[in-house]
Amino acid sequence: MGDPIAGRVLEGRYRIVQRIARGGMSTVYAAVDERLDREVAVKVMSSALSTDPAFADRFAREARVAARLAHPNAVSVYDQGTDGSHVFLVMELVRGRTLRDLLRERGVLTPAQALSILEPVLGALAAAHRAGLVHRDVKPENILLSDDGAVKVADFGLARAVESDASNTRTGLMMGTVAYCPPEQISRGSADARSDVYSAGIVLFELLTGSAPFLGDSAMAVAYQHVNSEVPPPSSRRHGVPPQLDDVVLRATSREPSGRPLDAGALLAELHDIRIDLGLPVVAVPPRPKPKQDPDATQVFAAVQRDPVTARPPAPMPDATTAPTHAGPDPLQRTVISARPLGPPAIRTPGESAPAGRSGRAAKPSDRRRRARRRTAIVVIVILLLGLLTGYGAWWLTVGRYRQVPNVNGLAQSVATQQLVRDGFAVNSAVAKEFSENVKSGQIIRTDPAASSHVIKGKPVTLVVSRGPERFPVPMVAGGSFTAAQQALSTIPGAHIVRSDAADGTGKIAKGTVIRTDPAAGQPARRAQVITVFVSSGPPVISVPNVTGQRKDEAQQMLTAAGFTANFVDDYSDTVAEGKVIRTSPPAEASAVKFSSVSVVLSKGPAIVTIPDIAGGSDPDEAKVALENLGLVVVVKKKNKAFLDFSSYKVDRVEPGPGTQVRKGSTVILHVK
Repeated sequence: MGDPIAGRVLEGRYRIVQRIARGGMSTVYAAVDERLDREVAVKVMSSALSTDPAFADRFAREARVAARLAHPNAVSVYDQGTDGSHVFLVMELVRGRTLRDLLRERGVLTPAQALSILEPVLGALAAAHRAGLVHRDVKPENILLSDDGAVKVADFGLARAVESDASNTRTGLMMGTVAYCPPEQISRGSADARSDVYSAGIVLFELLTGSAPFLGDSAMAVAYQHVNSEVPPPSSRRHGVPPQLDDVVLRATSREPSGRPLDAGALLAELHDIRIDLGLPVVAVPPRPKPKQDPDATQVFAAVQRDPVTARPPAPMPDATTAPTHAGPDPLQRTVISARPLGPPAIRTPGESAPAGRSGRAAKPSDRRRRARRRTAIVVIVILLLGLLTGYGAWWLTVGRYRQVPNVNGLAQSVATQQLVRDGFAVNSAVAKEFSENVKSGQIIRTDPAASSHVIKGKPVTLVVSRGPERFPVPMVAGGSFTAAQQALSTIPGAHIVRSDAADGTGKIAKGTVIRTDPAAGQPARRAQVITVFVSSGPPVISVPNVTGQRKDEAQQMLTAAGFTANFVDDYSDTVAEGKVIRTSPPAEASAVKFSSVSVVLSKGPAIVTIPDIAGGSDPDEAKVALENLGLVVVVKKKNKAFLDFSSYKVDRVEPGPGTQVRKGSTVILHVK
């Protein structure tokens, strides 16, 4: 039964030509945009998804977001639409194959091939991350390799639209992509730029080893391993993976997102540094294999058929990519045997005599048999000698003149040179030197040609000697501004400079001034190391100690020890003994900036007032005001005159009497009459 969509024109514009691929959630068709007259790819979502109006809305929103992404390594999204029950996406048509197809063909890629494919992928993801877009489904099936050598990432935004669906289609998505899902996407359903970094790390692992790190009988078993297990280093699965690639894979696939590079751009920068460190070239994407046809094969076969003596079916031509499955006679030996000069038997007429010997007598039958045997023996010996020479020549050309380069990695340069010379190799006088985190200075990192490779005897071998770990001294930046520190620290290649504000406990460093760095000034730092710059935020804020009730010297000692300056003032107090602290400002236990001033109020004891000499006959109102101004409470007692004639009252006496000392606030009786 034919495809019901093939031949249709969606939305009156996109004419479906043929089906390209089919999956559980969508079918991809090659189509023609009749309005712009160009080839496009149309991805039609499955009917299970298309019938959900909520999915159609989400699909349209995600398609609009993906359409804003413009990058040469991202498959362009041209349009999205709905035609009847069909929800579809119109994209750039990439003629080629997927990365999964390449893995099926090659099984495993070299580090140079792996990085040459993954770097364009990370470039597209980095552009997406800068635009706030997360792919969520990075896997070999979504990485396209065009026939012209371009690497492109497909399906931006589609995974989010499908993941949001509440139906069982989400299970289908997980079944298809669980081998590359980060733990947080499995356990919490959340994803950000670091989730794409995890999936890209899994893809790099598979490119270097030929298989994903976690395998299982079910998607649930694989998902459990992602959540609960650490990804192993690729070198544990395939010998020869450089340790630098081990490290970057382990960090990219950390179970905790905080342990991964921040986004695809950061991972791309690290891979670029590794490519430079390892001297890996940028290589082209391997082309698709094409059937090999020898144009001369038919002509050769026809020539053989025209020769009636040697006519026979031609031998099958060997495949250059397939090793022989069994050993046979040496080809040169077969040629000698088939070309042996055996002429036709001598035919004599009945009257013709046999050839005469040296004596002129006819040869006896026994002599003829003996000569025939001798000739046969000579021919056999010649054939055997030729076979031996041919076999020796073949052995010499393929094995004998080659020697296996010994493994001198980790040895001192002098020891490695002696071993190579002893095994018949010349050592190149030009020694290459490289930094290494794992090999001590002066020891061999590797050889060129590499250890265990077979090379012609006497071929020069170049030693790559370790210069030890690459380190850069951290410059002194304390006392300057953060901007100046950034400029000084930029001399360390790839340094990630992080600012951290810290309080200055000495009170000597102004706010905004660099206090110190970690690693400290003068210490060695690695390439691309994180360097923390601590910048002063000023003195710390601390609590004012409680010195209430303490003597002046005790209070001053406590405040000075806490980092404050004491400023003493005196005041009267009826409750606090003279010479002791009444209170502080700021009050005890309040927060204050260290090294600031604290006002300390010391008690002068109770306030004493001397009763003034108020002469008899004074005006009562004036006397009352004078006593109240001294802080005394005045009680007026009148006698002997009517209330209405108060203006005629005069001070009779004061109790206590004049000159008496009393506490401020005491009651004084003013007798008037």
